[in-house]
Amino acid sequence: MDKLALNNINDNPSRKERKRVGRGTGSGVGKTAGRGHKGQKSRSGGNVRPGFEGGQMPLQMRVPKFGFSSRISRVSESINVKQLDGVKKIDIQNLRKIGLIKKSTKKVKIFGIGKLSAKVTDENIKISKGVIVE
Repeated sequence: MDKLALNNINDNPSRKERKRVGRGTGSGVGKTAGRGHKGQKSRSGGNVRPGFEGGQMPLQMRVPKFGFSSRISRVSESINVKQLDGVKKIDIQNLRKIGLIKKSTKKVKIFGIGKLSAKVTDENIKISKGVIVE
């Protein structure tokens, strides 16, 4: 009995060979090879990019664009009450030092359900209804 060795491994015999199209009338398919007569798509390498509509304005350019990026959200952040445990003074400079907000942040909102022990000294910091200020 033959052992399984690399020199005994054969390619899968059920694999079909690719049909070579457009190699003359005697090849079985031949002549235009299913590409029709003339035109860009009948030529070798002749095809158009995805979405191209023959010079007509393509669909992805015709449909209206949507979406919106608020300029306010770029300079505002929200912080959970739980993150503020042990903070003595709550203002924007102090929150930057602690690392809770980015340098570019100008407005902050404190949210969540819990108690806030420190006093808020900055007018640019808002507090949601769930936060109880002591």
